[in-house]
Amino acid sequence: MSEAHRFGTERQNGVTVVRLDPDFVSVYEGELKELAGILDLTESIEPARLVLDLSGTQYFGSAFIGFLIAVSTRMNRRPGGRFAISAASSFARVALASTKSDQLIELFDSVDEAVAAYQ
Repeated sequence: MSEAHRFGTERQNGVTVVRLDPDFVSVYEGELKELAGILDLTESIEPARLVLDLSGTQYFGSAFIGFLIAVSTRMNRRPGGRFAISAASSFARVALASTKSDQLIELFDSVDEAVAAYQ
């Protein structure tokens, strides 16, 4: 892939943690192609446990919610697959709740809490 990823990954106790670059305070539809590598991770990480840290993201629109649902769906199709969002802003939590996406995606207050739950 010639395009640089705008996120970082790390492993914590067998869980893959994805952190968006600091310039993703807001995520708009046109930027989703820069996050496509996260979808690739859903097919390759072992074990199939993924946490997306949104601590630096304050706003996103419906296209990003659709992206999160796609990530969740792919992870849930894998044996033992789990996907969570950590450190979502109050706006993000309201947006996810209003679309009922919070019923599909696990939400945790911190990365540490999510990683502990996935042990």
